[in-house]
Amino acid sequence: MTLVLHRFAISHFSEKARACLDFKGLDYRVEDHFPGLDQIRVVRLSGQRKLPVLEHDGTVIADSTEIGLYLERAFPGTRSLLPADADRRNEVLALEDHLDRTLGAMAPRLLLATDPDAAVREAVKRSMSRPLAAVVTALSAGLRRARPLVPAVAQQLDEAERVVRDTLAELTRRLETSKYLVGDEPSFADIAAVTLVQPLRFPRSRYVVNPDLAGRAVVAAVAEDPAYARFFAWRDQFYRDHLQ
Repeated sequence: MTLVLHRFAISHFSEKARACLDFKGLDYRVEDHFPGLDQIRVVRLSGQRKLPVLEHDGTVIADSTEIGLYLERAFPGTRSLLPADADRRNEVLALEDHLDRTLGAMAPRLLLATDPDAAVREAVKRSMSRPLAAVVTALSAGLRRARPLVPAVAQQLDEAERVVRDTLAELTRRLETSKYLVGDEPSFADIAAVTLVQPLRFPRSRYVVNPDLAGRAVVAAVAEDPAYARFFAWRDQFYRDHLQ
């Protein structure tokens, strides 16, 4: 059996797929790619340009959610991402989808609009190819300049921050009464929550592309807000207990 995860090393959706492999206790190999010409390899492999992509003995699966669901079907004897109870299973899938559309979609916008401290900024840049780092740096600087001057830009970034904060508040409330987000056992919803906040704070994981980023807050105004301290402490514990 050969499992190969193709990822953008800085991608939170790639980390979500990788965490599913970890959680299920599977042996796998990671191959890093960079946006640009390197994506030609991804297109040849999967027929589309987005990552993550999983290879499993000739089967190719794209999209972090589809990868998780595929692993659940292909490896039934391993730890389950989904509860056996149908209602609880539907709740997990609904929350996982909600987190994709909120944290997954909006957290990177906050990353782009943030100017982190110099050490974090340089560590993030070293995690990318030089051309990509130059594009991201220019885009980030442009967004920060435009925010106070262009109402449409300010509105979009303010909305992204509102969505992220509302989602983190919701997750924090869930954790006040439960060890995990849905019921008493970890699930696909937990995997989504702990990985999709990577643009806000990198996890302490040996798979972080640059060790200097492990555990570091990038969007400190959100990741270090005391209102979400319970969530981020739980996230760190989840990595220690269930992931690498």
